[in-house]
Amino acid sequence: MADPHPEVTRERILNKGVLLFAANGFEGVSMRQVAHAVALTVSALYYHFPDKESLYLSAVEHSFNNCLSSATQAAQTIAEPWQRLTGFIHEFVHTLATNRDFQRLMQWVLLDQDDLRSQALTDQVFAPFFKQITALVNQVAPQQNAHFLAVSILSLMVFPFETSHARRLLPGYTSPQEQPERLTQQIIQLLRHGLVMQ
Repeated sequence: MADPHPEVTRERILNKGVLLFAANGFEGVSMRQVAHAVALTVSALYYHFPDKESLYLSAVEHSFNNCLSSATQAAQTIAEPWQRLTGFIHEFVHTLATNRDFQRLMQWVLLDQDDLRSQALTDQVFAPFFKQITALVNQVAPQQNAHFLAVSILSLMVFPFETSHARRLLPGYTSPQEQPERLTQQIIQLLRHGLVMQ
């Protein structure tokens, strides 16, 4: 029997897939687990996704696009470039701070050593997003290497969350450092003024 609402079912599968892949990574999730989580038979799940690889790519893309839509919009506003960069950084950091599933899913993605899967994710999900960042960086600092600076900005945003457990144990840690507004301010100050404040 055909699914009367395939788009609704697909959305349910992707939402549950994001949660499962965020908790367990690609290798730790089976199609049977996903089918069980959304109350489908395995064959019904294969009707929507031909294999786990395609489900994983679609789940990452679904999460990435949904969670970072506000950051993408901030980067595309008509505001002055530094304001756009500030808005982009704030929205990206806020997403990482408030959406643990997205944060954990991105950790798994970054740790994935499968070259073909990483290439597919880059082509399908990350490259268009990265091009937006490099275009914005080119407007803010046209004399700089846009690729390297964009990677550096992404690192400044992501690394505090990747290391949050260990960082809390280090000397000098204070809880306000977890606040998106504070982290955004620190990143922008570092980008605009470097280590030596005028």
